[in-house]
Amino acid sequence: MRLAVPFATFVIAAALLAGCGGSGEGDSEPATEAAPQAKGSTVPAGASAQECEGGAGAKAKLRATGISCAAALDLTKAWKRSNHCAPAGGASRSSCELAGGYRCLSVVTERGVSVSCARPGRSIAFTAKRG
Repeated sequence: MRLAVPFATFVIAAALLAGCGGSGEGDSEPATEAAPQAKGSTVPAGASAQECEGGAGAKAKLRATGISCAAALDLTKAWKRSNHCAPAGGASRSSCELAGGYRCLSVVTERGVSVSCARPGRSIAFTAKRG
């Protein structure tokens, strides 16, 4: 009986560890693969981030990666116009999809609503005033 409890604990822990991991279809890239490189450059894809003048009532500068400042500003305006992107009522988080395949996540903070929108190879981040 003394060995039964530690043995059962070990079996349960092993089963839990074996069950950890993604439930995906297995079509994702291996974690050891290097980040994609920008075309014609030796700089990693995320290194091309640039700060743009804020939009959509932003209190902080707009940050864009893999997208022009003008296109990023248009995306902030589309986020602001959308009725379902900003957290509603007392909610602290929200998500939505915008034209062009961008998925946006929003979180209410002390400074406003922190927004991050991305699609493969492109992303923007900004802080908007609370509604």
